[in-house]
Amino acid sequence: MYDSNNPVIVIANGEFPTHEIPINYLKNCNHIICVDGAADKIKEFGLEPNVVIGDFDSTKISSKERLGSWIKTPDQNKTDLEKTFEWCMSKNIKNITLLGAGGLREDHFLGNLYIVSKFYDNINVNVITNHSKIICVRGSKTIKTKKNQDISFIASEVINNIKITGLQYSLTNERLIPSSMAISNKSLGNEFHIESTGKVFVFLNHLS
Repeated sequence: MYDSNNPVIVIANGEFPTHEIPINYLKNCNHIICVDGAADKIKEFGLEPNVVIGDFDSTKISSKERLGSWIKTPDQNKTDLEKTFEWCMSKNIKNITLLGAGGLREDHFLGNLYIVSKFYDNINVNVITNHSKIICVRGSKTIKTKKNQDISFIASEVINNIKITGLQYSLTNERLIPSSMAISNKSLGNEFHIESTGKVFVFLNHLS
């Protein structure tokens, strides 16, 4: 059974973890949900998925070799990741650590981020790539950082008012649109505060 309060790992079929930070998430997880062909990668890593979701056009694992639950979702109007998040909602899974969302294809990565934004009200998602941690934020939130960590902000929608304090460059009651206007900031200490009327992606780049 899934604990709705503890994050499960969802692995998309992008760049598989190589950095120690996402790898540590894999090593310490209790439940792994793979998006289609990501099942092949997790098996090569030495783990077995608990659940695999997709149309199975990317996996090379034969039906005889499949362990865990394999849930076929042939709807071509939605991506396999979107269908995976819908399945998680149906199981009352509220916290997800998403790995494998970036790399390989930039269009897939951008699409994956917008799926995270779409499910914002229902699922708390931390995206962990080989380069950064990415979260979607709306409202008021204090975010933990490390000193001199590179941080960027990209709006997922038009934001009428955003305020950011505690970084090298502050924003005070600014309007932010989806653009490169707020990238390449830097932390001054171990946290900063953000207030936003709309959803914004926060990129916290790994220090090493």
